[in-house]
Amino acid sequence: MCTEDKHQTLASSAGLGSISVCGCGTLSLHVGGVSVRMDLTAFVQTAEMFRIAVAHLEAQARNLQASTAKLPSMLTQ
Repeated sequence: MCTEDKHQTLASSAGLGSISVCGCGTLSLHVGGVSVRMDLTAFVQTAEMFRIAVAHLEAQARNLQASTAKLPSMLTQ
């Protein structure tokens, strides 16, 4: 991809990883020992994919809370 050494960290999370951008515009996602390099379009698509996944997980959690709230307590029966 790129041979430039100029990288700017855009975001980081201690113990997880970081996202950086190279001088040529290549974005790098670093998680643990894995690095994925991609162009801006792929990065935006990946971010949208994560957003959709989080929305699905939140909906599942809400549905689980709603269904467990309707269950009778084992202590009151």
